Amino acid sequence: MKNVLKKAILVVSRKAIAVLEYISTDVYMIAYTWYLRRIGINISGHPRYISSSVYFDGADYSKIHLGDNVTISREVMFLTHDYSITTALASIGKMIPRGPGEVFILDDIVIGRNCFIGARASVLPGARVGDNVVIGAGSVVKGNIADGSIVAGNPARTIALTAEWVEKKMLSGKYIVQ
Repeated sequence: MKNVLKKAILVVSRKAIAVLEYISTDVYMIAYTWYLRRIGINISGHPRYISSSVYFDGADYSKIHLGDNVTISREVMFLTHDYSITTALASIGKMIPRGPGEVFILDDIVIGRNCFIGARASVLPGARVGDNVVIGAGSVVKGNIADGSIVAGNPARTIALTAEWVEKKMLSGKYIVQ
Protein backbone atom coordinates (compact mmCIF):
# COMPACT_ATOMS: atom_id res chain seq x y z
CA MET A 1 0.00 0.00 0.00
CA LYS A 2 2.87 2.37 0.87
CA ASN A 3 4.43 1.94 -2.61
CA VAL A 4 1.10 2.59 -4.34
CA LEU A 5 0.65 5.82 -2.37
CA LYS A 6 4.23 6.90 -3.09
CA LYS A 7 3.73 6.26 -6.82
CA ALA A 8 0.43 8.20 -6.82
CA ILE A 9 2.13 11.19 -5.16
CA LEU A 10 4.93 11.11 -7.76
CA VAL A 11 2.42 10.98 -10.64
CA VAL A 12 0.50 13.96 -9.23
CA SER A 13 3.79 15.84 -8.66
CA ARG A 14 4.85 15.27 -12.26
CA LYS A 15 1.50 16.54 -13.58
CA ALA A 16 1.74 19.67 -11.42
CA ILE A 17 5.31 20.34 -12.56
CA ALA A 18 4.29 19.89 -16.23
CA VAL A 19 1.92 22.87 -15.91
CA LEU A 20 4.92 25.06 -15.06
CA GLU A 21 6.33 24.39 -18.54
CA TYR A 22 3.73 26.82 -19.95
CA ILE A 23 4.29 29.48 -17.27
CA SER A 24 8.07 29.73 -16.83
CA THR A 25 10.61 27.48 -18.53
CA ASP A 26 13.26 28.34 -15.94
CA VAL A 27 11.04 27.48 -12.95
CA TYR A 28 9.77 24.37 -14.77
CA MET A 29 13.31 23.10 -15.41
CA ILE A 30 14.35 23.61 -11.78
CA ALA A 31 11.28 21.71 -10.56
CA TYR A 32 11.45 18.97 -13.22
CA THR A 33 15.18 18.38 -12.68
CA TRP A 34 14.49 18.02 -8.94
CA TYR A 35 11.67 15.56 -9.69
CA LEU A 36 13.76 13.46 -12.11
CA ARG A 37 16.60 13.22 -9.60
CA ARG A 38 14.10 12.30 -6.87
CA ILE A 39 12.79 9.32 -8.87
CA GLY A 40 16.36 8.12 -9.42
CA ILE A 41 17.49 9.47 -12.79
CA ASN A 42 21.18 10.41 -12.75
CA ILE A 43 21.66 13.97 -14.00
CA SER A 44 25.11 15.59 -14.17
CA GLY A 45 24.98 19.37 -14.04
CA HIS A 46 21.91 21.15 -15.35
CA PRO A 47 19.78 20.11 -18.33
CA ARG A 48 19.10 22.86 -20.86
CA TYR A 49 15.54 21.60 -21.46
CA ILE A 50 13.60 18.34 -21.03
CA SER A 51 10.03 18.24 -22.32
CA SER A 52 7.37 17.11 -19.86
CA SER A 53 6.17 14.60 -22.49
CA VAL A 54 9.43 12.59 -22.40
CA TYR A 55 8.87 8.96 -21.36
CA PHE A 56 11.42 7.61 -18.89
CA ASP A 57 11.20 3.81 -18.45
CA GLY A 58 10.25 3.05 -14.86
CA ALA A 59 11.79 -0.44 -14.84
CA ASP A 60 14.82 1.15 -13.14
CA TYR A 61 15.23 4.92 -13.31
CA SER A 62 18.79 4.65 -11.96
CA LYS A 63 19.82 3.14 -15.31
CA ILE A 64 19.28 6.52 -17.03
CA HIS A 65 22.26 8.94 -17.04
CA LEU A 66 21.93 12.44 -18.52
CA GLY A 67 24.90 14.76 -19.04
CA ASP A 68 25.09 18.50 -18.48
CA ASN A 69 23.29 20.88 -20.88
CA VAL A 70 21.14 18.23 -22.61
CA THR A 71 18.05 19.18 -24.61
CA ILE A 72 15.39 16.48 -24.89
CA SER A 73 12.44 17.28 -27.17
CA ARG A 74 8.80 16.20 -27.12
CA GLU A 75 7.79 12.56 -26.75
CA VAL A 76 11.30 11.12 -26.65
CA MET A 77 11.27 7.60 -25.19
CA PHE A 78 14.02 6.17 -22.96
CA LEU A 79 13.68 2.37 -22.67
CA THR A 80 15.98 0.66 -20.18
CA HIS A 81 14.27 -2.72 -20.44
CA ASP A 82 13.31 -5.08 -23.25
CA TYR A 83 11.02 -8.11 -22.94
CA SER A 84 11.72 -9.43 -26.46
CA ILE A 85 14.01 -12.04 -24.89
CA THR A 86 10.87 -13.72 -23.50
CA THR A 87 9.53 -14.25 -27.03
CA ALA A 88 12.92 -15.46 -28.25
CA LEU A 89 13.13 -17.98 -25.39
CA ALA A 90 9.62 -19.22 -26.19
CA SER A 91 10.72 -19.82 -29.78
CA ILE A 92 13.21 -22.43 -28.52
CA GLY A 93 10.73 -24.03 -26.13
CA LYS A 94 11.64 -22.20 -22.94
CA MET A 95 8.38 -20.65 -21.78
CA ILE A 96 8.76 -18.10 -19.01
CA PRO A 97 5.65 -17.60 -16.84
CA ARG A 98 4.44 -14.09 -15.99
CA GLY A 99 5.32 -12.71 -12.59
CA PRO A 100 8.29 -13.52 -10.35
CA GLY A 101 11.20 -14.95 -12.31
CA GLU A 102 10.19 -13.18 -15.52
CA VAL A 103 13.11 -12.61 -17.89
CA PHE A 104 14.01 -9.32 -19.56
CA ILE A 105 17.02 -7.31 -20.67
CA LEU A 106 17.87 -4.33 -18.45
CA ASP A 107 20.71 -1.97 -19.38
CA ASP A 108 21.90 1.58 -18.81
CA ILE A 109 21.33 4.51 -21.13
CA VAL A 110 24.06 7.16 -21.06
CA ILE A 111 23.61 10.55 -22.73
CA GLY A 112 26.72 12.74 -22.83
CA ARG A 113 27.13 16.46 -22.29
CA ASN A 114 25.62 19.08 -24.60
CA CYS A 115 23.41 16.67 -26.56
CA PHE A 116 20.17 17.40 -28.43
CA ILE A 117 17.57 14.65 -28.87
CA GLY A 118 14.86 15.40 -31.45
CA ALA A 119 11.14 14.80 -31.03
CA ARG A 120 9.87 11.22 -30.84
CA ALA A 121 13.30 9.61 -30.86
CA SER A 122 13.58 6.27 -29.07
CA VAL A 123 16.68 5.48 -27.02
CA LEU A 124 17.07 1.73 -26.41
CA PRO A 125 18.72 -0.24 -23.58
CA GLY A 126 22.50 -0.11 -23.75
CA ALA A 127 22.70 3.13 -25.77
CA ARG A 128 25.81 5.18 -25.06
CA VAL A 129 25.67 8.64 -26.61
CA GLY A 130 28.84 10.74 -26.57
CA ASP A 131 29.22 14.47 -25.97
CA ASN A 132 28.01 17.14 -28.44
CA VAL A 133 25.68 14.77 -30.30
CA VAL A 134 22.54 15.71 -32.24
CA ILE A 135 19.92 12.96 -32.63
CA GLY A 136 17.36 13.55 -35.37
CA ALA A 137 13.62 13.44 -34.75
CA GLY A 138 12.12 9.95 -34.88
CA SER A 139 15.49 8.19 -34.69
CA VAL A 140 15.96 4.84 -32.97
CA VAL A 141 19.20 4.94 -31.00
CA LYS A 142 21.08 1.82 -29.92
CA GLY A 143 24.72 1.02 -29.28
CA ASN A 144 27.49 3.62 -29.19
CA ILE A 145 27.24 7.07 -30.78
CA ALA A 146 30.59 8.86 -31.08
CA ASP A 147 31.26 12.35 -29.72
CA GLY A 148 30.41 15.16 -32.13
CA SER A 149 28.08 13.12 -34.34
CA ILE A 150 24.75 13.96 -35.92
CA VAL A 151 22.68 10.79 -36.23
CA ALA A 152 19.27 10.05 -37.74
CA GLY A 153 17.15 7.13 -38.89
CA ASN A 154 16.15 3.65 -37.78
CA PRO A 155 18.61 2.50 -36.68
CA ALA A 156 20.30 5.86 -36.10
CA ARG A 157 23.39 6.28 -38.27
CA THR A 158 25.93 9.09 -38.45
CA ILE A 159 24.97 11.54 -41.20
CA ALA A 160 27.30 14.43 -40.32
CA LEU A 161 29.63 15.83 -37.69
CA THR A 162 28.36 18.64 -35.46
CA ALA A 163 31.44 20.86 -35.95
CA GLU A 164 31.22 20.70 -39.77
CA TRP A 165 27.44 21.14 -39.77
CA VAL A 166 27.48 24.24 -37.54
CA GLU A 167 30.22 25.84 -39.65
CA LYS A 168 28.04 25.43 -42.76
CA LYS A 169 25.04 26.90 -40.91
CA MET A 170 27.08 29.87 -39.74
CA LEU A 171 28.36 30.55 -43.28
CA SER A 172 24.85 30.28 -44.74
CA GLY A 173 23.37 32.70 -42.22
CA LYS A 174 20.40 30.33 -41.78
CA TYR A 175 20.17 30.37 -38.04
CA ILE A 176 18.54 32.66 -35.51
CA VAL A 177 20.28 34.45 -32.66
CA GLN A 178 17.92 35.70 -29.96
